[in-house]
Amino acid sequence: MESGDGGAQDVRAQAEQAIQGVQDRVEELRGYAEDAGEWVKGFARERPVAAVAVAAGIGFLLGRLFSRS
Repeated sequence: MESGDGGAQDVRAQAEQAIQGVQDRVEELRGYAEDAGEWVKGFARERPVAAVAVAAGIGFLLGRLFSRS
């Protein structure tokens, strides 16, 4: 009769695969965030007045949103 470790090993392998998938996704998101950050910096350098206006608009909208909660 077997000790039943095969099931535990399967679960562990699945958990390790899931963890690796999450780590891969986090790395993808980190790269996306870095790219987005560079785009925002470039936009702010090229159009500082527009960047300030967008930031003020977002701040206004967030303020309205959170003041209702």
